[in-house]
Amino acid sequence: MASVTEALSAAYEHHVAGRLDAAVTLYGLILDAEPRNHAALHLLGLARVQLGDLDGATESMTLAAAVAPDNPSYRSNLGTALKAQGRFDLAEEAYRQALAIDPGHVDAMANLGGLLHATGRLAAAIACLDRAVPLAPDHAATLINLGVALTDRGQLPRALTLLRRAVEITTPPPGQPLDQQGAEARWDLAVALLMAGDYAAGWPQFEARRHRPGHVLARPPGVEWDGADPAGRTILVHSEQGRGDSLQFARFIAPLAAKGARVILACQPELARLLATAPGMAQVVSTADPLPAYDAYCPLLSLPARLGLATAADLAMDRPYLTPDPAQVAAFGSRLNAVAAGRRRVGLCWAGAPGNPVDIRRSLDPALLAPLARFVGQAAFISLQKAPPAAPGSAAPAGLGLIDWTADLSDYADTAALVANLDLVVTVDTSVAHLAGALGRPVWLLNRYDGCWRWQKGRLDSPWYPSLLQLRQEEMADWRAPLSRLTARLGAWLAP
Repeated sequence: MASVTEALSAAYEHHVAGRLDAAVTLYGLILDAEPRNHAALHLLGLARVQLGDLDGATESMTLAAAVAPDNPSYRSNLGTALKAQGRFDLAEEAYRQALAIDPGHVDAMANLGGLLHATGRLAAAIACLDRAVPLAPDHAATLINLGVALTDRGQLPRALTLLRRAVEITTPPPGQPLDQQGAEARWDLAVALLMAGDYAAGWPQFEARRHRPGHVLARPPGVEWDGADPAGRTILVHSEQGRGDSLQFARFIAPLAAKGARVILACQPELARLLATAPGMAQVVSTADPLPAYDAYCPLLSLPARLGLATAADLAMDRPYLTPDPAQVAAFGSRLNAVAAGRRRVGLCWAGAPGNPVDIRRSLDPALLAPLARFVGQAAFISLQKAPPAAPGSAAPAGLGLIDWTADLSDYADTAALVANLDLVVTVDTSVAHLAGALGRPVWLLNRYDGCWRWQKGRLDSPWYPSLLQLRQEEMADWRAPLSRLTARLGAWLAP
């Protein structure tokens, strides 16, 4: 092997060029010769993070920090690896150790602010990030993290200013690809714009989702539809993200068909039967099946941008756009008449899919619904909580006499037939809210403080679903206010 200095330089060249396996091999050789080479340990940790080896990354970075205890960058990057593992307490400790070494370490400050936000301490996150901005006004991570925190706080004008600047400074030179930080800046700007209702500016930035880690965007064979006249062409529209997104954006099939396109939708198997009823749909196929012939494809969530639908009026639906099977509706109606006669029918859903990154904030402990038990003489509560038995939050709330037929719901068409018989749906922010809204059923959304962009800020209604009412948290992770309003509203709604 060449000298350690030369080997470290060669390894770093591999590293920055993206040849991570070669870099890791060289870092390992250096450490065979010098086990306490803190630069090699630290860089090996960074490469392992990029390769997804978080256990190895934290091991290497912990050793680097032990060998060079006065290096704040080592502590800060160790914190980031620990955060990626979900070890938030240890990550926070590492960030604070970095700032104890160097109180002006902007990377550590930006990272700590992001962690405080991720763990629900929004005010503390904003205060931390506000301290970092004057130290480095064009530090992209600070601008992004503060912009996101302010978006969640509802301070959209300042959030937009910061995020637009983050986009400017992360824009690569012509011909160069967008890096991960640049994609994140554009995505976060899109979220803030859409939350502000600025769809004309938001939809183009929304395309940055394609470049985000972990976002799965199908790329079928052939060419992507660019918005040109689709008349006489078959356009394959494919679902992406969650089931709620598919239900929400299915409304855009009709305007595409109205332009003369024959529209085929490839969607999640459990949605296929129901989404086949959306206006303008020529054919629906499951994403698990082979694709039929088509002329061009388009991601479902890109439709409003491609169609030039940029105002709230373009998005709104004045009537339901999904239709459950009449025979199934009648069958569920007969069953409900037998058990709920004389009572109003209220569907309940208290948790989303456990794998969703925001599920811990959007879902609630079903025990918190216990105050609804006072209404069991006036309301029949029906479970819409379709979840694996071992899923967090899947235990039914006690005392409600819950009618649970979820075992009979094999797909969303089944669920739609049941929901069509309900007088009200009460749900957290999951696909059930979109299902009820698309069916035109009254739905009360128990929404987290840092709600999704689609629900906007400061609204009790929704630009997407005329039948939806929002009951929002007033503080992060605090369900007391929305549940208190739910109980009061339900009592008034049930009053003779």
